[in-house]
Amino acid sequence: MVFRDMGQLWQNGKATIGNHKMKEQDTIALEVNMDITPRTVRLFINGVLQPVYMSGLPNSIQFFFAFSYPNDSVSVISMRNLTIHTNTSITGAQEVLWS
Repeated sequence: MVFRDMGQLWQNGKATIGNHKMKEQDTIALEVNMDITPRTVRLFINGVLQPVYMSGLPNSIQFFFAFSYPNDSVSVISMRNLTIHTNTSITGAQEVLWS
């Protein structure tokens, strides 16, 4: 599954549209909650929770980054184990199930 820069969540060749587009200099955060059932991953762009998210994650995950242009870059600022997860209620939320 991939959160794309044009605002889609892609999984197995299917796009779910509804998140904001990512732009240069945006701060992107992912919050993965492996403590609940189903396990979820949610996207934040500049601190704003996006409506399209994925649930039903497997018990082990990996992160990766894809670049489209020669000068693209990414900086991982932190990875933390949160004791309290973000309140994830959002109007218009769209759940995409892992398959």
